[in-house]
Amino acid sequence: MKELLKQRFYSSSLLDTSALEQINFDIERDILLNALVNVGAANLDSEISWTQISFPGKNKLVFSSLTHSSSIRFEITSKYSGKGVVKISGKQLYDYVKQLPQALVSVSIDLPGSMKIKCGRSTAKMQLIQDESNNDFTVPEKGTSVLVKGSFLERWISSFRDFVSVDDNRFYANGSLIWLSKDKELNKPVLYAVASDALRLAQSKLTSDFKIEEQDDERILVPKKILEEVKRISSQEPDTQFQVKWHAASLSFLLETDKYRMVARCIAGQYPPYEAALPKKESITLELDLKTAIESVRRMILFTDKNKVIKMNFEKSTLKMTSFTPGQKEGEEFVELLTPVESDFEVSYNGSLLMAILNSLGGSKVTLTWESASRPVKITGEGQNGIEVFYLLVPTRY
Repeated sequence: MKELLKQRFYSSSLLDTSALEQINFDIERDILLNALVNVGAANLDSEISWTQISFPGKNKLVFSSLTHSSSIRFEITSKYSGKGVVKISGKQLYDYVKQLPQALVSVSIDLPGSMKIKCGRSTAKMQLIQDESNNDFTVPEKGTSVLVKGSFLERWISSFRDFVSVDDNRFYANGSLIWLSKDKELNKPVLYAVASDALRLAQSKLTSDFKIEEQDDERILVPKKILEEVKRISSQEPDTQFQVKWHAASLSFLLETDKYRMVARCIAGQYPPYEAALPKKESITLELDLKTAIESVRRMILFTDKNKVIKMNFEKSTLKMTSFTPGQKEGEEFVELLTPVESDFEVSYNGSLLMAILNSLGGSKVTLTWESASRPVKITGEGQNGIEVFYLLVPTRY
């Protein structure tokens, strides 16, 4: 029993702790802080109650955390004495470490009770958490697996992440639909993603710069919290090759590098039939200068009431935008169309939602396409090097 405790210790109540040894290590404050950030201790997420720190030997130091929806593991190299596994309040530890100066931090863990931290003139003592639960999810063995460079993964996720619903009463709508399938027009496999809320939709395709390891046609619903973490870590490691893997039957999603791993639970259910909102034909198509459109919409939002409605009147080669708050203020903008309209028409949109779409576009031009003025408008920008994306926005009443 004593020998077993020396090899592996969870910070929980034990009858015999006489064989437990102290764990000591010194680490730069920024390295420790980065490890805590990577396992989610920095997130203000009430689900995160503790961070686990493992000392398996051979200078490997493993940080991990567990929420209801994900398990995150991050490994660093650091010299230390002793072995074991301890758990502590991740938020409390993060909040303290981020306030320390950029200097060497000395950590001493007195098993099974507490962790002592010293940095410069600051010293703190924190109690270990009494818990022996498993700090991991099962990694999916089957499913779809692709390798994507961090810079491309971050750009792809950014193109649709903000359009995921988070408060739809249909729980299965609060996620992004992701799958790998062959694109008939491009005649090659493409990574697809669809995200939608009540008034807008984004469909994004990653068309290049990824390598397929395994493939099936299953689709998975990934929660927005998980997409936020994918964007965060991929933006920090733009040159790193990430493995992205999912398995629909087990509702598992994996993101992994040589030192980082996140396994997440995905959403069960059938995604709403978004295809019904897609234009069946393109009856009206016109182009605007993207920068001009963004500037005009931004100014028009200043004059709207709480509903943020902007009226758009298209007449020949001119777009007239108007907005107002009854009895208080009103604004008007004129924008030259790059392509004239054959028949004049008028439509209104939520200005804030329209601005979010315009800010997501690349290039210098924006293309607007309608099946009819009463149907959602399809909004696209210019090519983004391996990513093809379009957005739909539902019209609203003035």
